[in-house]
Amino acid sequence: MKRPTKTLLTVSSLSLSLILLGCGGSGTSITTTEDNTTLATSYKADAGRLLGSQCAQCHGTNGVSVNDWDSIAGENDLADEIFDDEPIMSVQAHGYTTEEITLMGNWFKTLSKTDD
Repeated sequence: MKRPTKTLLTVSSLSLSLILLGCGGSGTSITTTEDNTTLATSYKADAGRLLGSQCAQCHGTNGVSVNDWDSIAGENDLADEIFDDEPIMSVQAHGYTTEEITLMGNWFKTLSKTDD
């Protein structure tokens, strides 16, 4: 049985491109192949966004909470919030370095406080 390798490769490449583009990283370059398949040829992830994705479990997507937990989008000093707030946040902070917390805070303060 002949395998449709070109189709599989095209679908796989397109899926990877969409995943990388959907992550919103800066520095993404796009290349279109001869068969009009679009590929991300370089990608620089936003470390703050990637690290901050863990926060969505309690604080909502992009830091806008839909439950009783605080929204953290637009926060100016996330590090102080983490260490001065509820004890559970101090426990969460132990999983991150100071640099990682700073990266997350820098990303969250760029976000809108409303879920547009």
